[in-house]
Formats: sequence, C-alpha cells, structure tokens
Amino acid sequence: MNALAVKSTIESTIKSTMDTVTSLRGREFGAYLTETRYELLRMMRNPGIAVPVLLLPCALYALFALVIAGEWIRKDPSAGIFMFTAFSLMAVTMPAMFGIGVTLAMERDMGLLRLKRAQPAPPAAWVVAKIVAGLVLALLAYAPIVIMALSTGKLALGAGQVVALSAALLVGTIPFTALGLMIGALATGSAAPAYANLVYLPGCYLSGMFFPLPASMYWQAPIWPQFHVLNFAMQLSGATTKMPLESVTLAVATMLGYTVLFAGVAIWRLSQKD
Repeated sequence: MNALAVKSTIESTIKSTMDTVTSLRGREFGAYLTETRYELLRMMRNPGIAVPVLLLPCALYALFALVIAGEWIRKDPSAGIFMFTAFSLMAVTMPAMFGIGVTLAMERDMGLLRLKRAQPAPPAAWVVAKIVAGLVLALLAYAPIVIMALSTGKLALGAGQVVALSAALLVGTIPFTALGLMIGALATGSAAPAYANLVYLPGCYLSGMFFPLPASMYWQAPIWPQFHVLNFAMQLSGATTKMPLESVTLAVATMLGYTVLFAGVAIWRLSQKD
C-alpha cells in the first residue's frame, strides 16, 4: 500500500511539474509574440520609417527599370537581373538598418530598455521582436519589386532562380540586422539616422551594387557588406555580371564575420547600464 502511495505521489509530482513547465513555455512564447506584434505595429505606424523603407526601393526600381533603362534591359537581360538584384537588396536591408537601428536608439534615449529589464518578460524578447519585425518589413518591401519585375518581363530568370535569389537576399539581411543593432546600441536617437546613412549609402555605391565599378576601384569593394550579399545572391541564382564575383564560400564567411563583429559590439554596449 505504501509503495502504491509513493508511486502515485511521484506520478502526481511529475505531472504537476510538466504542466508547470508547459505553462511557463506557453507564457514565454506568448511574450515573444506580443513583443513582436507591438514592435511591428510601432514600425508600421512610424511614417519616418515605414514610408521610405516600404516605398522608396519599389519606386526607384519602377523609375529606373521601367522608365529610364527599359530599352536597355530589353536589349540586355543581364542588366535587368543586375538592377533587380540591386534594388531588391536595398529593399531587404533598409528595414534592418533604419527600422531596427533607429528605433533601438530612440528607445535607449527614452529609457525603455531599463523598463524592459524590470519587466517579468524574457530578456531576449525585445531583440527577437526587432529582428522578426525587420524581416517582416523586408518581405513587405521586397514583394512588390518581385511582382513588378515578373509581371513586366524585366527579370529573365526561371522560377527556381528567383526562389534562390530571394532566399539569398533574405539571408543577406542578417549582417545588416547586426549592423543596425550596433548603430542603435552606440548612437543616440537623434544621431542614429545620420550614422545609418553615413554607413549605408556609401556602401551602396562603392560596393558596385547599383552599377559595375571600374577596375581601379575593385580593391575597396570587399570592405562593404553590400558587396558580399550581392555576390552571394548573384552566385546562388546563377546570374552573371560584368564585375568579377567572389566564391559563395568566401561571401558566406565574410557575411558571418561581419555579423559576429557587429553583434558582438552591440551585445557589449547593451550589457552596459545606461
């Protein structure tokens, strides 16, 4: 009888413990979802972030691919692929740089990070929320460009190549997410947009992202993250360009190195109490 009572007590304890763990996991998952939902709403309701991030890349692609260079792309399909990749890269990386970096810097200025540390929520919930919200904005900015390119016949790639290119571009947002976190962790809310532009815009031009560079400028192109993401996307999709491309292995290794460097600096700074 005693043995049966002990067995029943142990089973009851184990069941109670498992129910508690399941409940805690459910609450933690709910905290991540709630934080992500509000982060996405905050970004979408901020016209200073949502309008340029969602509309600017699509509008620029429409202007250059359909109006200015439409005849050139018709004669040279590779130019259409290069232009599509460039503006798509712009579309998926701007949310990471400006959406994550600027909002993080503003929250630091307002003392929201201190408030979040005091709340009974998972410590990483707000970081995950920013990354997921940035990825959702990247998809929202990228989708119209894909639809426009395919519907107008300006993208001479097969379905498999488009899927591979899209996957490569989304992977390429990772180092820019880390860079956005680093800028947001180091800069103030008023200075973060300027620092983001100072880092991002020169890289768009000096990396050969928008136009092939002359041979005399090849030496400095690998400095910029855009160069490696562009190479990675072009190589994975099987597209060609007039610029020499680095190997997929080197592009991935460089993107990983940048991610570790930027994320390490961001983590170090955020661990310091303001």
